[in-house]
Amino acid sequence: MIPIAHYLFEISFSGYYQKKDWQNWADKRILKQTSAEEWLINISLANSIEMLSNALGDLLISERFEVKNRVPSSDATIGYYYLMYLEGKLSLQELLLNSGDEADGGEGASVECEEFYAISSDLEKNTLLMEDNDFQRKISVLYEPFRKIAQLHVEELERY
Repeated sequence: MIPIAHYLFEISFSGYYQKKDWQNWADKRILKQTSAEEWLINISLANSIEMLSNALGDLLISERFEVKNRVPSSDATIGYYYLMYLEGKLSLQELLLNSGDEADGGEGASVECEEFYAISSDLEKNTLLMEDNDFQRKISVLYEPFRKIAQLHVEELERY
């Protein structure tokens, strides 16, 4: 079983999907069905992240019990932050702070929050680091596992 509710909530909670994105996602699936499932209709009508959460609530709970070895939600969320950074929607400083906050208060990321905050602090002290190839490589290496998770989830959402 693919934890589709978790994937949809994570991508939306991160801000990678906006209201129009989750609504379009649901609408495409509704159009393929002869009788639309209620949770898909509720997603299509959800006007806020809270309404989306309510629409996914029962499915999120059942997936927690049915899906074993699920990737931590925080890892996927950090992956979406990185995708937004790569697409120019977040600055590096925003990426690092958002990642640190998610690792600190989320569902337990595979990297400790202090690592993100330390890099952010180094960047504040020396903005020339942005031009340093080793620094850029360090960011890429740090975020690549998160990017892979987010990308896989995007692909699963599209195939659903």
